[in-house]
Amino acid sequence: MKQDRFKNYEQKVRDLVISFESQNAEHPHFFDIDQMEIIADYYLEVYDIAGLESAVVYGEQLFPNNPEIRLRRAHLLSVQGDYQKALDILKNLEAESPNNTDVFYALGALYSMMGYHKQSIHYYYKASADGYQLDVIYGNIGDEHFVSGEYSDAIKLYKMSIARNPNDERSLCNLMNVWQDQGQLDEAQDFFQKLVEENPYSQGGWYCLGCAYTWAHLLEKAIDCFEYALAIDKTMLQAYYALSESYCQLDDMGRAVQALRDSLEYTDDRPFVLYSIGRLYLSKGNNHTASTYLHDAIKEDPTYALAWNDLGRCSQNLGFVDEAASYFRRAIDLDPDSDEHWLCLADLYIQTERFAEAASLLESSRSDAIDQFGFDARLMLCYFRLGRRNRLFDLINRDAEQFGTLYPNLLRWYPEFVNDLEVYAVINDLMSKI
Repeated sequence: MKQDRFKNYEQKVRDLVISFESQNAEHPHFFDIDQMEIIADYYLEVYDIAGLESAVVYGEQLFPNNPEIRLRRAHLLSVQGDYQKALDILKNLEAESPNNTDVFYALGALYSMMGYHKQSIHYYYKASADGYQLDVIYGNIGDEHFVSGEYSDAIKLYKMSIARNPNDERSLCNLMNVWQDQGQLDEAQDFFQKLVEENPYSQGGWYCLGCAYTWAHLLEKAIDCFEYALAIDKTMLQAYYALSESYCQLDDMGRAVQALRDSLEYTDDRPFVLYSIGRLYLSKGNNHTASTYLHDAIKEDPTYALAWNDLGRCSQNLGFVDEAASYFRRAIDLDPDSDEHWLCLADLYIQTERFAEAASLLESSRSDAIDQFGFDARLMLCYFRLGRRNRLFDLINRDAEQFGTLYPNLLRWYPEFVNDLEVYAVINDLMSKI
C-alpha cells in the first residue's frame, strides 16, 4: 500500500508542493516567500532531502540572501551532516536577528545533532521565549536531558510538555520509557491514571497507562486501556499492536490476530501487519495459516526478507526441505547482513545431515557475522561430523580467547563432543585456562 505523503497536511500544503513539483524549465512557477517556506518545511518534516534541496535552491534563485531561505539552507546542511556550515549560517542569522526564536530552535536542533547537549538545551530555552509550541520544545529539552543521563530532569521536562499538551504522544511515550528503564512502575501508573482522569480523551494517556499495566502483568487492565485509546482514535496503530501483544500473553490467539486485522484499515504498512499475523500463527505451530499470511505480506512487498525467512521456517516444519532452502536463500539475497537468514539455512542443512553444504555456507559468511560464535559453533559441529579434525581443533583453539567462556555451551549442545575423548580434553583444557 502506497503511503499518502500528504496525510495530516492541509490542502494548501498539498497544492503548493504539487505545483512546485509540476513546474519545468520552460514553465517555471512563481512562489512568494511565505509559499517557499511552506514548501521547504514540508520536505523537511517528511525528511525528503532531495525535495528540500530543490526547494532551497529554487528559493535562493527567487530570493537571494533572504534570511528565511538561508535558515532553510541551514536546515538542509544539518540533515546532510554538514554541521559546521550550518552552524556558520545560523550564527550569522543570530547576529542579524538576536531575538529570532526560529533561529534559536534551529540552533538547538543542530547542537543536539552535534552531541552538544548543554548548548542544545540553552537554545531550546531561548526558543521558548515566544511561548509557541512549548510542548514540543519542552519535549526536546527532555530528550537532551535523557541522552545526557539526567533522568530526573528529563522526567520534569516531559511532564512540562504533557501539561501543555496532554496528548503529546512523543513526550508521553518518552516519559513512559524513562520510567520503564528506571523500574519506576508505581510512578508511571499513578501519573498516567491521574492524567486520564483529568483528560479522559487523551488516547496517548490511555495507551501509556496500558503499557504501565502491561509491565505489572495486569493484562486485563492493560487491554481495557488500549481499547479506550482506540475508542478515542481508531487509527492509533501502536494501540492495536499493544492490544494484540496483551492477548498473546493471555494465550488468546483469536483476539490477538483480530486486533492486528483491525489495524489493516488504517496502516500504511500492510506487509508488516500481515507478516506479524503470520508470525503469531507460526509461533503456535500453525504453519499452513502462517504461510498464507506470509505469502500475502510478500505479495504486497516482494523484498520483505523476514517474511521470506519465516516462509522457510514454515516449509521446514512441514518437511518441505528444498522449498525451505529456496526461501532462506531468497531472504539471504534480500538481506545478506542478517545473521538469522544464514543460520536458518545452515540449521536446515545440519538437520538434514548435509554437513558439507552447511560448512561451505558458514565458511563463506562467518567473517561478516555479528554473532560469530553462533556461526563457529555450528561450523565446529560440521567439521566434527565430516571428520575434518584438523580444522575442528584449529577453530576451537582460535576462538578460545574470544569465546572460551561460551565453551560450556558446546558441551551442552553437542553431546558427541563429550563422548569424543580428544575433543572433550581440548575443550576442557581451554576452559580451565580462562
